[in-house]
Amino acid sequence: MQKLKMIPCPKCGTDFPELRKTLYNYHVCVNCSTTKPVVGITTVEGSGDHTYNDIIIMDQDRALAIEKAANEAMGRKTIDVEVIDFDKEPINENEVTQSIKDQTKNILEGDEQEYDMMDPDKEPEGIEGIDY
Repeated sequence: MQKLKMIPCPKCGTDFPELRKTLYNYHVCVNCSTTKPVVGITTVEGSGDHTYNDIIIMDQDRALAIEKAANEAMGRKTIDVEVIDFDKEPINENEVTQSIKDQTKNILEGDEQEYDMMDPDKEPEGIEGIDY
C-alpha cells in the first residue's frame, strides 16, 4: 500500500493528504473546511408504467429552503426534514435498552404456542376481528 504524501494545512498546521489539494482542489484540511454536508433527496419521476427513482444531491441550505417553500405552498407551518449529523459521537452499542433486548428475545424464542396445522380441531389464534 502506497503512503500518501501529507502537507500542512495553511489554516491550522495539521497534516492532510496532498491529493486533497491537487486532485480535489481543497486548500485546507477537513476540520478547517467551511463546506457544509450535502443532502440527498429521492424523487419518483415519470408516470404510469414508466416510473423510475432518482436522487438529487444539494447542500443543506438549499434543501431546507425548498422544503420550507413546499410546506408554505401546502399550508403547513413546520419543516419536516431529517438531517442526520454524522459528526456526533457514535452511539455505543451497549446503550441498547434492556426492554428492546427482552422483546427481541421473546419474538425469537416464541413464548406463544405455535399453531399445529395438522390438528383440524385446533382453531388458529390471530388478531381479533380478522377472519382467517
